[in-house]
Amino acid sequence: MREVRAAKGVLIGTHLHPDGDAVGSALAVSHILDQLEVEHEVLCADPPSYYLKFLPGSERIRQKPKGDGHSLGILLDLEARNRLGNVNKYFDDCSRLIVIDHHIPMEYPGDLRIVQVESPATCSILLDLFKESDIKITPQIADCLLTGILTDTGNFRYPNTDAHSLHTAGYLLEQGANLPRITEEVYMRKERPAMELSARAVLSMKTACDGRLAWATLPVSLFEELGANEQHSEGVANELLCVKDVMVAAVLREGKPGKVKGSIRSLGDIDVAAAVGQFGGGGHANAAGVSFSCSLEEAEEQLVKALKQCLGSC
Repeated sequence: MREVRAAKGVLIGTHLHPDGDAVGSALAVSHILDQLEVEHEVLCADPPSYYLKFLPGSERIRQKPKGDGHSLGILLDLEARNRLGNVNKYFDDCSRLIVIDHHIPMEYPGDLRIVQVESPATCSILLDLFKESDIKITPQIADCLLTGILTDTGNFRYPNTDAHSLHTAGYLLEQGANLPRITEEVYMRKERPAMELSARAVLSMKTACDGRLAWATLPVSLFEELGANEQHSEGVANELLCVKDVMVAAVLREGKPGKVKGSIRSLGDIDVAAAVGQFGGGGHANAAGVSFSCSLEEAEEQLVKALKQCLGSC
């Protein structure tokens, strides 16, 4: 904390298309810096998804800093600086960088790195750090941290759920985290375009490998038809993974012609992060992402081939 307290200004950054752990960790650190009376800003290439805007301080997340002269950058929940997207350049002027993460590193940025790949969430790492200091865990900070742990463990359903994460959740409840509200906002309140996108994905789902592999493609025309945006496609891969016998599920979404992003989920010990590594993708063994610069059809062909090979080796 000495380095943070001494900073003339802090930039907090997290990965583009931020999930609950990214937003939760960034906002938790922001609230901590409020306590320490340290000037700071929170940057992300993309604003939080609609279901995360209930988190206290979500309006702080900007796509461009108000000022300059920040001496310290704190990067959260990302394994490579290019995952910052177009806010990456603002961290070039920081004389020091601190990285706190739980992904397998793709590169090793940062002067101080706290990376625990065995941790279920960056928010879990942060809480362990905060508990060793004189930081007060307020209900607002507890909400942010619990949201990150909850989403990265799939509501405590994923294999990365361990005893420590459950004890951590219990501690955060003791500090005032509102579990019913977090669960409701994250899992039970979807905008209509998100529901319609999920339905269309399930109806158009394709399968292979005796039903163990399922995937769906979401062309840009479908987003336009439903009035949906990219955020509305979050969680669709998990819907496909709920189908009986499916062990690997993938969703390919076309943001615009020639730009395709994929979300891949798996069960058990099937490492989908390794499968998409050949395309520059990554993440966790059971939850990975990848981007393609080609047509939707070409991306589908490449990804499905890789996932078939992944399943065939299991």
